[in-house]
Amino acid sequence: MKIRIEKKYQVRIPINIERLVRKLLVKVPEDHLVGLGSIILVDQVTHKRDKKSEGLYWQRKGQELAKIEIGVNTIYRGMPRFIFYLPFIAKFMLATVLYHEIGHHSQYSTHGITKEEEENFAEKYRKEMLKKAFFLWRLFLLPISPLVRWLTRSQKGRSKGKKTGITAF
Repeated sequence: MKIRIEKKYQVRIPINIERLVRKLLVKVPEDHLVGLGSIILVDQVTHKRDKKSEGLYWQRKGQELAKIEIGVNTIYRGMPRFIFYLPFIAKFMLATVLYHEIGHHSQYSTHGITKEEEENFAEKYRKEMLKKAFFLWRLFLLPISPLVRWLTRSQKGRSKGKKTGITAF
């Protein structure tokens, strides 16, 4: 099944997000993607209550297939420009959101997960997929894992406090 990737973001980023999404989808078992029609790349997710969310899963409605929204500007907001020249880090940041949202899709389409357990399931799925997708990188990253954790925490702190986007470089 071919999943449409729609580019609807305006922010300028020096990497090809659509290509990264395609590469990350290769690692996902096909049966986990059944019923997923599109991945929509937006500046920020369209959910009325949670605009700061990095991703959003929309369940299937009638004949319309399920879809995932990824807030590109929200993921990379405030990141130093050099991060985009370290392809692994930019890809990893995108993967954490994409795999979490695919986890929601997997739970709704194949597992009987209760509402209380859905975030835990999606997080567990995300961690398993990151281990699978970045297995060789884990060996390299173990020595620099404190830097990766710092960048992740720094990014989350910036997304709470700053309103400026990546285009401010």
